Amino acid sequence: MSRTRIVSHDRSAVVAERPRLRRTVEGVGFVAAWTGLGFLLPVSAEAYLLMGIPLTIAFQTLVRRRPVRELLVRDDGVGLVRRSGLGRRDVAVTALLVLAPLSWGLEAAGRGNPWITAWYAAAVVGGAAAAYALRSTSVRAVLRSAALPTAVGVLGNVLVLGGVHLATGTSLDLAAMPGSVLKWLAIYFPATFVIEEVAFRGALDAHVHHPGEGRGWRSALLVSALWGVWHLPVADGMPSALLVPSLVIWHCLVGVPLSFAWRRSGNLSGPAFAHSAIDAVRNGLIGL
Repeated sequence: MSRTRIVSHDRSAVVAERPRLRRTVEGVGFVAAWTGLGFLLPVSAEAYLLMGIPLTIAFQTLVRRRPVRELLVRDDGVGLVRRSGLGRRDVAVTALLVLAPLSWGLEAAGRGNPWITAWYAAAVVGGAAAAYALRSTSVRAVLRSAALPTAVGVLGNVLVLGGVHLATGTSLDLAAMPGSVLKWLAIYFPATFVIEEVAFRGALDAHVHHPGEGRGWRSALLVSALWGVWHLPVADGMPSALLVPSLVIWHCLVGVPLSFAWRRSGNLSGPAFAHSAIDAVRNGLIGL
């Protein structure tokens, strides 16, 4: 029988740390349940993403038995600065972060698309969550944390999608691309605090790898591979024999740096910014 180790985050909280194997199985089960529901209940990509919000909260509170706030800022002394009260800066940051998803969400509501509207509504909530995480860090720390995963993901997008443009002879509006990237960055950054990044880094990676367990390359690869497989219910465009390895390889290349950014900083802001920037550049390259 595996022994448990007693750890304490503060004087008032003492929890028994579960064996790593058990935590890994629980993490795999979390992703399997989400992915399975995606196959059993074929829905839009937006609905599939939204499905993860209650699943992530349930995993955090019922399986991990940790506060929801630790999905955003890890409470182990890494990158955590405790502040009480809500200042004017916090209100201003929240207002700025919710502006883009609120604006586009109102437009989606006018078109009568409920799932897309709900996705933007979730992103508005994510703006408040992002502001909470940003209270515990600095812009410099966020950019430093995000630098490596952003570089890897953006370079990969440029090479792959740029190669597609060259191979097919399709044109790319370079003048419109910066505006497109900024637009999607403003939308995706708050969204990642309630959808996808919060699940795979804030909940899953934090569960399978605990501070003091070494570098954790294998656990980072596992989380990243699960992240790739998780896309299957809403991914298409190529045969399964090519789709599965392409999803796993790409998300391992990007996901491992995201996991290490989360582990080093203890704050979701850096990984969230990197994830958002990667997807924003992708959208700019495909002309969205």
